[in-house]
Amino acid sequence: MRLGWGMAGAACAIAASWGTFALAAEPWVGRWAVNQGACGFGGSTPATAALVVNDTSLNWYSGHCRIGKMYKLGQTAYIQARCSDSDVPVTLDPRGDRIRVTWNRGKAEDLQRCK
Repeated sequence: MRLGWGMAGAACAIAASWGTFALAAEPWVGRWAVNQGACGFGGSTPATAALVVNDTSLNWYSGHCRIGKMYKLGQTAYIQARCSDSDVPVTLDPRGDRIRVTWNRGKAEDLQRCK
């Protein structure tokens, strides 16, 4: 079947518009800290360092980790992070502008989104 210019043009316009839609970021992507004072750079504990999460990595007081395996249950992400020489289990449980983080099966930390 041969498309006329009218239908071909409409098909091209529709295909081009698909590229203009931005994908929504996951709710845990961003910069998080115990309080706004800890939102800067540096820090060597969960209380003094900001957690920075993007689609492929995590940065926190313990260093830089790549996201290896991940699955989601609702909005909660269960991640196997690859950190220097070991795999670390991480849970990110977002709740609006707050997030509960469990790092390497340790105590859960409640953080807030940095502004």
